[in-house]
Amino acid sequence: MSANRKTQQIPLAQLVPGMFVVELDIPWMQSPFFKHSRMIASGHDINKLRSAGVKLVTIDLERGSAPQQVASEPVSAVIETQPLNASELQAPTQTHDLSPGFKKELAIALRLRSEVKDTVRSINEKLERNLPVDGEAMAPLVDKTLESLQRNEQALQTLAHLTGKAQKLVDHAFGSFCLCLNLAAVTGLAKEEMHALGVAALLHDSGWMQLPLHLMGKRSDYTAAERSLAQSHVELGLRMLDSANIDALSRRIIAEHHEMNDGSGYPKQLKGDQIHPASHILTVVNTYDEWVHHLNDKPGMLPTKALRVLYMHAEKGRFALPCVASLISMLGVYPVTTAVRLNTGEKAVVEEINPNSHLTPIIRIEYDSNSRPLRSALRVDLSMESANERSITGVLDPSSPDDDPARRLVATVPG
Repeated sequence: MSANRKTQQIPLAQLVPGMFVVELDIPWMQSPFFKHSRMIASGHDINKLRSAGVKLVTIDLERGSAPQQVASEPVSAVIETQPLNASELQAPTQTHDLSPGFKKELAIALRLRSEVKDTVRSINEKLERNLPVDGEAMAPLVDKTLESLQRNEQALQTLAHLTGKAQKLVDHAFGSFCLCLNLAAVTGLAKEEMHALGVAALLHDSGWMQLPLHLMGKRSDYTAAERSLAQSHVELGLRMLDSANIDALSRRIIAEHHEMNDGSGYPKQLKGDQIHPASHILTVVNTYDEWVHHLNDKPGMLPTKALRVLYMHAEKGRFALPCVASLISMLGVYPVTTAVRLNTGEKAVVEEINPNSHLTPIIRIEYDSNSRPLRSALRVDLSMESANERSITGVLDPSSPDDDPARRLVATVPG
């Protein structure tokens, strides 16, 4: 914000359509909008701010109306949300089928996932047998993935969050590959850098094949010896790729995928601009996927918590903040597959993200307000005007019998 601009902080009660908001009194992650700065178009916008807990806002007097200019305008345009009665709790006001584009792309994404995982398995077998690996042969796979992400990015995002436990390296490579290319597209990485990043994402953990795999996902603190062994996977992987036909940038990204923005990473303790922008992307995505899928020496995290912790570390300088912020805006504060509790007491699973309203995704309600499983799941778009009475109040843990006694919140591929 320009230091010369005239701004004024006002209570939310004084905010009306026509004012331009530039700052809120809540953290960015809790904002109902992708950006804090925006023109207030309607009472609906103000309701969203109120629901997010906003008390004070800072407005730009040069880009929008000033309080004295609109004091005579009715504030009744801002309608308070009324509590639902018992009958309303039993059925959503608006059901929502999966969008045709998403359903069509999901079928393509499932085939693409098989191809990616087959490719990773083939690469790993070749590396174990000291056979040559051709990075250029992966280029069509990168292109097909970018095309899928361009058509509907949430199909592959969903599958990346649904990776299993049986083949840790293969599943982790697939999840990292999809999310890296998606984040690269969002942040505007050059096409040749995207290709190098895609190859690096598929190969970055190859060194783990020479280590005891029980260390990947140990879920308890490493000993000093175990930590040193685990960290050696970077150097081991680079050695395994010595004879591979991959470009220099892919090698660099692999070498840097555990370097941290503040210099606290390994193996060379690089920091800031010493690290390639594509490496920053892989570092953030790799960390996120490890945390969500229990792949390091700590218990796994729910996606929402992983994003929150990433953001906290990024604010302190450990990760590149623009990368983390872009990942959050891409996945939403509640990523697909997240189990959530609503203000109505209902329980649901996030199925699609609304790009322009990351606090109001499309959800699949599985439990009623009394925690009873519904006979048929109901889909609701929380961003729609008719669904304003519902909002997410918390995240649930599908592995907990208290949160999900009927196992209805466990993520599956939407049908």
